[in-house]
Amino acid sequence: MATQDSRIKIKRSTITATVPTVPSSNDHTDGTWIATDIYKGELFFNQADGVLWSRDDNGVTCLGGSASLTIASADVLTLNSTPLTIVGAVAGYAIEVVSASVKIDFNSAAYATNTFIQLIVNGATTAQYGGGILNATVATTKKLPEISTTSATTTQLITNAALQVSTLTGNPTAGDSDITVFVNYRLIPA
Repeated sequence: MATQDSRIKIKRSTITATVPTVPSSNDHTDGTWIATDIYKGELFFNQADGVLWSRDDNGVTCLGGSASLTIASADVLTLNSTPLTIVGAVAGYAIEVVSASVKIDFNSAAYATNTFIQLIVNGATTAQYGGGILNATVATTKKLPEISTTSATTTQLITNAALQVSTLTGNPTAGDSDITVFVNYRLIPA
């Protein structure tokens, strides 16, 4: 087993959707490297998106990302007709949700109908995670369960598409509570 005992820095980006790259040479001092090139074993953190990357023998790999979205009650009431983006599209990658949860800051009235909230990629036929939790009558944080699909014609992961928060069948009614959706995910190359 060969190991390298040297300091390799963690590169950072503040530009959304920036992905690290494999350099054309193994020498960062030869003038061919660009700002996003990384060595094998080096880390690259996109702080604008909260995504951590590394490079191995097979290329660049997404180690994981996280995002959260606070949704005001007025926007919860239109989540089916106006889905909200929680993770923007990244060129050449599909967004796979690893875990998700929703925090409900209960105010005074529960949402009465269409209380199934979901995380779905724009253009997909099936959500990745979701659950009927918007009808909560107390302040709570709950995990969303994974949605498994077995149909030959459904889609869940779509390359170059954003991950959105929506409700399943229609806009919720009544309800006056703000919610926050939390998601951990990874990016899968096309």
